[in-house]
Amino acid sequence: MLAILSPAKQMREYPLSGVPLSRPVFAEEAAWLAALLRQREAWELESLMKVSPPLALRAFLDYQAFADRPADTPALLAYRGLAFQHLEPETLTARELRSASRRLRILSGLYGLLRPLDGVKPYRLEMQCPLRVGEKNGLYAFWGDRLCRELFREGDTVVNLASAEYAKAVIPWLRPGERLVTCEFRTRTRGKLTMHATAAKAARGRMARWIAREEPDRPEALRDFEWEDYVFEPALSDGGRYVFVR
Repeated sequence: MLAILSPAKQMREYPLSGVPLSRPVFAEEAAWLAALLRQREAWELESLMKVSPPLALRAFLDYQAFADRPADTPALLAYRGLAFQHLEPETLTARELRSASRRLRILSGLYGLLRPLDGVKPYRLEMQCPLRVGEKNGLYAFWGDRLCRELFREGDTVVNLASAEYAKAVIPWLRPGERLVTCEFRTRTRGKLTMHATAAKAARGRMARWIAREEPDRPEALRDFEWEDYVFEPALSDGGRYVFVR
């Protein structure tokens, strides 16, 4: 059973000594996309990615250096978003890191699909970016069913801890018999259930850490997850959606 996470916009270089890194499954596609983006000027990236001039310049410099930069940072430690801050990969034991490598996957606009110990380089490319790639209008069309097929290559169940933006790269390609279980985290406020984006991101990261530690082999085991008053709510859940409420 695998669990998928979204990447984060903020990245860092964090070489990990003594840990052999793997090559991303779609490394050739990533290099091809990076070469395509390397042809864009900073102002073009600003418009394409809808970011500020400083962020566009950073993306421009990253793509100019992409081909020559070593991929020496494990994917699990490269991203610095809220989910990864609460996953706390730096504090995982060797056993938990091996478990994470078997059970967690990170979706990526550039790399497609990453294992935790795949070596990556800094980049900026959201899945929803309207980048035209050959005859493909956007990254969803470019990746097509490849990410979904890779995820379900070794099993029939995937736990969805990704955002809607990234889950859209998988959901349309599900085949009969393939099960995607989406975990939702909601907060009860004045008698109503709402989803607070910040809290939900943190909870997704914490559940990913829990998966690395507890090594569940079926999604039903996720019902035991508890954190920051979040508990499984069976009345709101079904086979394809697990709702946790606090």
